[in-house]
Amino acid sequence: MTTAVVPTRPRAVALGRVAAGLAAASAAVHLLLVDGSLGSLVMVAMAAACLPCAWHLWRSPTGSVWRFTAGVDAAMLVLHAQLMGGSPVHAHHGGTSPSLMWLGLGLVGAQLLLAGLAAVRRP
Repeated sequence: MTTAVVPTRPRAVALGRVAAGLAAASAAVHLLLVDGSLGSLVMVAMAAACLPCAWHLWRSPTGSVWRFTAGVDAAMLVLHAQLMGGSPVHAHHGGTSPSLMWLGLGLVGAQLLLAGLAAVRRP
């Protein structure tokens, strides 16, 4: 199997690496929310979902990588908004500070902003 090499501009690589850092931080926030409950399995799965985006944004932030990352981020925001609005248990994760959830939402929002910037900067 061969992989096509897509040249990227230095600014695009730098923007991708910042977004990759945000994705890795999002994964860390999800892992910090693990508390031994059944919901912790979901947190581990969500942390794992952040890592492929981080890898691809770090290595080769192409348009398709940005679009996929933005789609995953938008889905996470919608999911979290629904869960936070309908379930006080999810908002606290068994006693974990809700500030971690807000931090995670802020990280995802920042990633969406970067994806928007990347879309505007693409020729």
